[in-house]
Amino acid sequence: MHRIHRLTPTLKRMLNAAINRSPSENMKSLRIRMRHWLSSESTHASTKEFNATVPDVNEEPVLADLAVSRLPQPREALGLLGTPSDTLPFAVSLTRAGVRPVSMEWEWGDTVDLRERIDALLVCKVPTNAQHWRALKKLREDAAVRVIGIHELLLPFSTLQLAQSVLPYYAETSTLSSIAPYYLGREYFRPIDRLDDVLPLSGKSVIEFGPMDGCLTAGLVAAGVGRLVSIEARPENYIKTLIARHAFGWDNVELIMDDFHNVDAITYGRFDLVFAHGVYYHSIAPFHFFQNMLSLSGNVFIGGFCATDSLPAGAYEVMTLEGREYRVKRYRESRVDMTAGINATGYYFHKDDLMMFFRDEGCEVTVLSDEESDITAGRYLRFLACREPS
Repeated sequence: MHRIHRLTPTLKRMLNAAINRSPSENMKSLRIRMRHWLSSESTHASTKEFNATVPDVNEEPVLADLAVSRLPQPREALGLLGTPSDTLPFAVSLTRAGVRPVSMEWEWGDTVDLRERIDALLVCKVPTNAQHWRALKKLREDAAVRVIGIHELLLPFSTLQLAQSVLPYYAETSTLSSIAPYYLGREYFRPIDRLDDVLPLSGKSVIEFGPMDGCLTAGLVAAGVGRLVSIEARPENYIKTLIARHAFGWDNVELIMDDFHNVDAITYGRFDLVFAHGVYYHSIAPFHFFQNMLSLSGNVFIGGFCATDSLPAGAYEVMTLEGREYRVKRYRESRVDMTAGINATGYYFHKDDLMMFFRDEGCEVTVLSDEESDITAGRYLRFLACREPS
């Protein structure tokens, strides 16, 4: 039996990924990567034409929805070129998106007779040889409307598939089909709609702390924020959000690697809103972080776990600021978990004391949700603290 150090570097990386990730989460993506590796390693495995980088809609049907999301505007009617099996997934997705599909039976080299008004033609076949590429070029030269190759729309999502196969994702977002509704703006990963009801987000400038997989970022984009600056210190989370930004064309999102203790109005300016969901308790210096947030905006949204008498285990400590006392429970952070903070220690505040800090700083506090929790700490609190009219 060959030992692992004798394997090729490509196969060794794939095996290490499988060892470090849950088999149930990664088996499908591992099979995809193994297929691509085998096709590149063995020149005699198959003579069938293929494109090794364009994702296969038949393996991941949600890719059709993702591809449609990248189509240019306006989109009233779109011509779909290919066989019925080629065009059907995209016809379904276009219909769902409110665009009229016009399916046309077509093979490489065929001419297209446009008898009805359409905005563009979508070639639902992936070019795999020289003849296909020449046919696509000729079609573009002859057509009276824009011609889009399906490979153009699908290729950006190959980066997302690869990221999910090698990087740790949150359990709720570990597959392409589970993360797509959040990225497409069809669902909110967390109740951003409640925040939008209290402080309308459309057109607002927002600074976000800890985007993680980019799902909350997607929710803010879907809510119509104007400018969004996302701060992330963990490289794996930065890469995941950067990939989502590129794949979905979030042109109004600026992603920056920085420690959130370094982020204040001096370094980043002022915003209409600070958005800090699931991050406050990762601060090694919470008062410093809270005051930095208030320097960035008079509107601060916080969502996070809060300590109760029973969770987490242990006694309260008292943290003081300018003679004011606040109850907290200290805990040790994981060094490797992508959901953990980057310092050794974090602090869960008692929910009343967390809100009291912002009231002591002159804020009006509006509670958006206050729920029991049996994970890590005893409650999960979301609130908006406003020190200026919203």
